[in-house]
Amino acid sequence: MGGAWVKRWSPGGEGHSRSLIGALKVHTLGDIDSLPWTLPPSKSHAIRMMALVAQSKQTVTLNGMMNAGEDAISMRRCLIQMGVKFDDLDQNGKLLDNMLNTDLLPHEDSISWRIHGVGPTGLVPPVSVLHAGNSGTALRILMALTSHLVKPIMLDGDASLRSRPHGSMINTMKQLGVSCSFGQLEEGLPLLVEGPWAETETISVDVASSSQPTTSWLLASPGANQTVEVRYEGEAVSQRHSSLTLQMCSKYGAPFGDGMPTHLGPWLPTFQNENINIPADMSLSSFAFLAAKVLKIPITIKEIPSKEDALGHELLLEKAETFGYRIEGNTIHSHGGGTKAVIDLRDCNDLITPIAAMMALGGGGRITGAVHAAYKESNRITRTHELLAQYGLTCTSHDDGLEIPGGQELSLPHSIVHTHHDHRLQMTALILALGCQGTVIIEGDTLHRVADPQAVKRWVNQGASIESFLFQPE
Repeated sequence: MGGAWVKRWSPGGEGHSRSLIGALKVHTLGDIDSLPWTLPPSKSHAIRMMALVAQSKQTVTLNGMMNAGEDAISMRRCLIQMGVKFDDLDQNGKLLDNMLNTDLLPHEDSISWRIHGVGPTGLVPPVSVLHAGNSGTALRILMALTSHLVKPIMLDGDASLRSRPHGSMINTMKQLGVSCSFGQLEEGLPLLVEGPWAETETISVDVASSSQPTTSWLLASPGANQTVEVRYEGEAVSQRHSSLTLQMCSKYGAPFGDGMPTHLGPWLPTFQNENINIPADMSLSSFAFLAAKVLKIPITIKEIPSKEDALGHELLLEKAETFGYRIEGNTIHSHGGGTKAVIDLRDCNDLITPIAAMMALGGGGRITGAVHAAYKESNRITRTHELLAQYGLTCTSHDDGLEIPGGQELSLPHSIVHTHHDHRLQMTALILALGCQGTVIIEGDTLHRVADPQAVKRWVNQGASIESFLFQPE
């Protein structure tokens, strides 16, 4: 019987009626004069820092964690499962009682996370599956961390993460003698990992499609049982993110030097300052920029990260005038169509969807350097093209980006707006919907929580009518 069931079942669900899905029903927004906008903490900084602190022998507090997205929370939860203790602190630094929290979530009033490190070899095998949610960064770091452990460990993720490629990490793990067992066809998760590293002289790391493999092996190197030579294959992308990892490791004790390390071996993360401020996520300010253009209102961002912490997303500020904006302090003003331009997203490909919408409503132009956007939660090149078309905005897809005519106007979608389990598509769709005259239905009512839990609430607080409901797909 079991064999017959396996034969019938497929991840794609062919031949079966589809289940109800969560969706948003967005109604026309009334007039608002301006909008304050708070960015959540940078998951790129938070996830990396959690991995390093967990492998230290110190107690370190991460400040600025209020409204953390589910990606950061997934990393926290998995580290707790591996024996790392987290305390939640309020705005006065007072310990919050979170003892009955069986879901391992932060306290709702938590401002800071205090982490008790267990040392480079102190992580323990979890008693249940490590579920990384939607976070590719967390999953791949966890893959590297668990490769040191001697018992089988199961890693998993949501539907989007299951469909994304993990071959680059698995290839390197196999070079290290780590056993990996995983599914076939559409889904590469769950993944069963069993270490430790076998005696190995050299490993290769693919850097051409993502910076995450590089980040993962650097962050997991404290627990290494040997020193191995590293060879990087391909032309590196998202170099600001891999540089962030390198800078963090070097700052906290890694013997890497200035460039990408040629060897990885054991070391102890050491923190001179046991209070660390996590900056805001500059990539998510792209939705504030888009909203300012769609709704023609000034938007004031509470905290704009420094250029160093913006990880390439400072492009939004540097190209603001080109996109048709005027920046006064922390306030964004949309003052017109903007100028036709070529925008290179090689080191900030997460911006492709909101920037494409901004350019369609503005001066238009060409987005280049975004080949690796095809390997995100969805193929963001083709899916951005599809999303814009649902709002009557045209563009042409290319291998490395999009060609976008300017001066276009929004139109009301005729059917549900598909977002393909991709939070940045959903968040772009939400803002475009607020600029339409009529009701828009958007696939995925909770996708935004991955990065910005306030993405819907901030509009509801301004009087927008946004409903969450169950939708029956055809």
